[in-house]
Amino acid sequence: MKYMIELTTANDIQEFTKIVQGVDVDVRLEGKDENGNHWELSAKSMLCVLLLGGHIKRRHRMSQNIDWNTIYCKCEKDIYPLIQKFIKE
Repeated sequence: MKYMIELTTANDIQEFTKIVQGVDVDVRLEGKDENGNHWELSAKSMLCVLLLGGHIKRRHRMSQNIDWNTIYCKCEKDIYPLIQKFIKE
């Protein structure tokens, strides 16, 4: 399953990460940078929280590397009910 998600605050990222850490299979985040290059990392990683959180804090002050309209959550399990709050409709 793959869902487009929106993480707009550091709190969103922390809450999302806490939720997916409870999933018993791999959960990945993927997207593109501002140049269209693909990136992917574990959604369960605290490093992910720090990385994305740092970008969000600077979001309005400087150009970002992350294209915020391309973030997807991938998981072989249907976790829609768990992450529904963050799914971009």
